[in-house]
Amino acid sequence: MTGIVISDASPLIGLAKIERLNLLEQLYQEVWIPPAVHDELKPDAKRAGSQHLKQALDLGWLKVATKAQFSVDVFRELHQVLDAGESEAIALAEMLDIRFLLIDERRGREIAKHRGVPIAGTGTILLAAKQQGHIQSVGAELQALQNIGYRLSDALVQTLIKLAGEN
Repeated sequence: MTGIVISDASPLIGLAKIERLNLLEQLYQEVWIPPAVHDELKPDAKRAGSQHLKQALDLGWLKVATKAQFSVDVFRELHQVLDAGESEAIALAEMLDIRFLLIDERRGREIAKHRGVPIAGTGTILLAAKQQGHIQSVGAELQALQNIGYRLSDALVQTLIKLAGEN
């Protein structure tokens, strides 16, 4: 499958905090983020996961797009209802040949889908990682995310566990 993976900040931060950010490199080789998402990541901060984010940027598999790569008009339209990172990520996704946009926030997902942008969530990444043998248990990784305060609905968790064959 060709195309670029673009990500919003939340999935990257969540995966970095549970020390699973490397799954994205293993599955997709490179992931792109717009400038506003880079700003949200705060890779130089002294917080959980920051060192993994900084390392991914330093290694070059996590790439920062430029503002010239997406429409400022689309960004402005989206930024009326979404935060800057989500707005730039969707605007960038519309301009490039993408595999999918990695985004977990409900409103951002709805708007991206409505605009025809293919989306995936962190749960999809975990399912793919298990299928390819990179992790043992989707349920354990979901629990780790919940333990750090990542919001996942009980229905979503149960669906992902069932899809992973772990129920």
